[in-house]
This record gives sequence, structure tokens and C-alpha cells, in this order.
Amino acid sequence: KQWYQRRVAITAGEKNESLDVSMSDDMTIAKIVELVQGAAVLHDIPGRKMVFNGTLTELGEDERQIRLFLMTDCIMSAVPTKRVWMTESYKLVDLLELKNVTVMDVQSQDSKCNFKITQYPANTFLYRADSEQKKIEWVSMIKRAQQDLKDTLGQRPGIELKQSRDEILEGTWEENQRRQKFRAEALLELPEQLDVCIAQRDFENAVRKLKDAKPDIAKLEQTDHGPEIKARIDKRLRQLTEMLTEVNMGSGMYAHGKASKKPVKQLLLLEKVTQATSLFLRNKSTGLKSSIRRIKMEGTMTLYITKLSQTFFNTVAAVGTEFKAVFHNTETGCMPSYVAWVESEMEWFVGMFSRQVFPQGSVVGHGVAGECVAIALKHADQLSGSGLDVRFLLHRLLQPGVSATLKRNHIQIMEASQLRAKEEYWKKVQYNRNTNEVKQLDDLLKIYNVDLSKYCVTTGDDKIYITLCHSVISFVRSFHSYLQDAKKMYNVRVKKQLIDSITSCLQFQAFQFQIAPNDEPIRTVVNSSNMFMTKEFIPAVINFLETQVTQQPVPQIRRILDSNDML
Repeated sequence: KQWYQRRVAITAGEKNESLDVSMSDDMTIAKIVELVQGAAVLHDIPGRKMVFNGTLTELGEDERQIRLFLMTDCIMSAVPTKRVWMTESYKLVDLLELKNVTVMDVQSQDSKCNFKITQYPANTFLYRADSEQKKIEWVSMIKRAQQDLKDTLGQRPGIELKQSRDEILEGTWEENQRRQKFRAEALLELPEQLDVCIAQRDFENAVRKLKDAKPDIAKLEQTDHGPEIKARIDKRLRQLTEMLTEVNMGSGMYAHGKASKKPVKQLLLLEKVTQATSLFLRNKSTGLKSSIRRIKMEGTMTLYITKLSQTFFNTVAAVGTEFKAVFHNTETGCMPSYVAWVESEMEWFVGMFSRQVFPQGSVVGHGVAGECVAIALKHADQLSGSGLDVRFLLHRLLQPGVSATLKRNHIQIMEASQLRAKEEYWKKVQYNRNTNEVKQLDDLLKIYNVDLSKYCVTTGDDKIYITLCHSVISFVRSFHSYLQDAKKMYNVRVKKQLIDSITSCLQFQAFQFQIAPNDEPIRTVVNSSNMFMTKEFIPAVINFLETQVTQQPVPQIRRILDSNDML
């Protein structure tokens, strides 16, 4: 009962008091880190304490409530988030170093409660307090904290760097002392010098200063005030790394030539290998996409795909060569980053390829899809010379389009076979001797080692008769185109679909002979066509598949030769 009464009292009238106590000025840094998301950076500087805090209104395009925390050496701003169990929580917005800001009173006709904080070089924050007295208190507290920080830094003794044995033996004792003092003073001024370089975007000078001071920075942990100075230098290092990583090398001064390598080189000097590889590959990706988009759709589909594949894979191979040259001195292996980049670029390439070769809602000509896939695979093989085999990846990415094309072609063959079966008269086919139709059909069948002369009858009236029905000859021609297309697009992922499609086509064609009329005049053509399919063409197709396409036995198609399976 007492617990319940306390909860009711807090909810009714003591809520604000509990919140004020949770944000009192004597809070520890650990407590602030718990309440403010992202405030863990406060632990970087040892001995940091909170001096003053309060809620203000930040003025700008959108006014918002903000909580300002004044520390002994910095000012932290945070915005409130969702409350959890009567406790306020905040999210970090800015962390400003106290020695790099100036505070000014702002007098205006609208309000006398405004003041602004300016951070070097150009950031300005305008705040409004609840009252004029609160504004005066904020301005005075910030100025007092700045004076205290200045006095503390003035009283603080300089850092002393321990010298190695080789450094001691280089010169006299006085020279060593002067050198040591100069290096210590340079480290104290390094954060401010880095601020100037970053503000002026003089990244090369900033990287050079950090590289020169690297041996001394490593010794700071052994000094009294070294961790504090090292934390300030590390903060500038993070800022410099972020700005170098965000450089857009696809345009402007970093577009071409040696200038495009400067940010990458500077990141490598800072030993930021991950960021350097990311920036390098991102730039190459932009250039690759720009080159491919400039290819015009001219001529046939195969000509366009040839230009597309040649440009893409030549560029990828060139990027691999340059990548090895740039990152060959790194201690950690960077090639996995290049391999991952190739995979992502392959996905983009296959997307463009599929929109042209496997378009939805439209059909490309017979043989075009297979020819385009063969062109892409041929150009992909040139990456094997650099030790990168992407055929399996290309097959996996093309599998949906290849599967859809095989299915569409299969449906076309089945529909045409059904239509021809309805119109079949079971008569031998007549050709003129002067035409090349018989020769073309003979050349087509020679691919499968089938002799057409067994079924040809020549008469004296310049006519050639083939003792095969019209539907069988038309099927052979269309099925040959299907097989050649499938051979160029084949991969293990579509094996089952291809075998099922071929089986259904051959079964349907063989089934027609079982339902043919028994009339004596047409029975000769039916028997001849049946013998051609079962003794000549189907075994030739099986041999073609096992030797040139699947490289494996296809017992499912062999069962078609069984008379029971035909029915």
C-alpha cells in the first residue's frame, strides 16, 4: 500500500522533481553516458566533469528542444527521446571543444533571451533560454569554464617524451633536450594544426603532420597528460578519415589521372586500409557504370551484347590489375574486398543484360538468347587469367532468365506440334530438285550423324520425295534450334528443366504415330516416320545431349524408345 501511494504521489506532483534530480549538475560522466545515446566518447578524456546543464530551445529552420551539457573542456548537446519508466533519455547531437568556441549575447526586438555559440571555423548555434536571467547564467558559466580551462592548461606542465637509445647517441645532451622539447611542443599544437588543415581541406598536409608525429604519438601513453592529448589527436584523425572517405572521385578534381589516387594514398598512409579499399572500389564502380551507360543500342542484339560484355569484363580485369598494384604493400589481404566488389558489379551487369536479352512481356528471336549468353560467358573467361573464375557466378545470376527462356521455347514447340498434328495428312513431302531445301535439311541432320538419303526418293520429273510426314520435318527444324539454344545456355541448375522439356517434346511427337490412321496408302509414311524418330533422330539427340550438353547419361529420354512408354 505504501509503495502504491508513493507511485501515485510521483505521478501526480513529484514527477518534475525526480527528473530534475536525475539531471543535477553533480552528475558523473558514467551517469550521463547511461542517459545519452552515443555519449560514450566522453570517456576518451580522463578527469572530465560536468559543470552545468539545462534545457534550451535551438533556433533554426525547425525549432526544437535541446539539452545542453557544459563540461570542463567541452559542450555536449542532445535531443530528448522516448521516456522509459519516468526517466528521460537523450540522443547525442554535437560535441564541441570548449577552447574552440566563443559565446555571445544576442539582443533582438523579438526576444532578449537569445545567445549563440560559434565553433571554429564556421559552425554557429543559436539558442533561446527560458528567461533573460537564465541566458545570462549560461553565458557566464561558459565563459567561466573557458577561463578555468585556460588556467588549467597554463599551469599544466609540458609533456616529456622518453628518448630511445639511438636518439640519445645522435648528438650532445643539450641537442637532445632541445629536440625533445620541440617535439613535445609540436604534439601540443598538433590538434589545432589539424583543425586548420581540415577546415581548409588541405588533406595532404594533415596526413603528413600525422605521419611525422606518429612515433611520438605512440609514446604519449607513457606520459602524465599523454592520454588526453592522444584522445584529441584521435578525434581529428577520425574526422580526417571520414572526410577522405566521403570524397566523391567520380567528378571534379578527382575525376581522372593521378588526382583520383590521392585520397586512397592518403588513407593508406593513415593505415586505414578498409576505408581506402572501399573508396577505391566505389570510384571504379562509378566509372564502370558511366562507361556502360554510354554504349548505344545500335545494330543487332548480339552486337550490343558484345560491346556491353567487352566493356564490362575488360574494365573489371583492369581494375583487378590496378588494385593489386595499389594495395600490394598492405599487411592484410585486400583481395576479398575486390572479389566482393566483382560480385556486386556482376549483379548490376546481369540486371542490364537480362533487361535486353530476357525481356518480360516480349520474345527475342530463336537462337538470339543463347548466342548472347555465349558471348557473355566467352568474355567472362578472360578473368580466369588473373585467377578469378566467374563462370559459376554468371550462371547463377543468369539462371532465372535462362529458365524462363527455355520454358517459353518449350511451350512454343509444343503448341506448334499440336497445331501440325491436327493438320497432318500423312503424305510424303515433295521438294523441287533445283531448291536447296533438301540440302539444308541434310546438313542439319548431319550435325546429329543422321543420314537423310535413306528416306529420299528421286524421280525423273525433277522432284525429290522424302518418305517422312510434314510434321516430323517441321519438328526436326524447330527442335534443332531449341537444342542449339539450350546448349549455349546450359548449366547444372537448369538440367532437370531441360531434360523434362526435351522428354515431353519427343514423347508427344512419338505418340502421334500411335494414333495415326491405319489406312494402307498412308501407313507407309507413318512407319517410315516412326522408324526415323525411334531409330535415327531420338538416339542421335540422346548422344548429342550426353556428349555435348549435360556430359552425363540421360536415362529419362532413353525410356522414350520403349514402346510402352510411348503410349
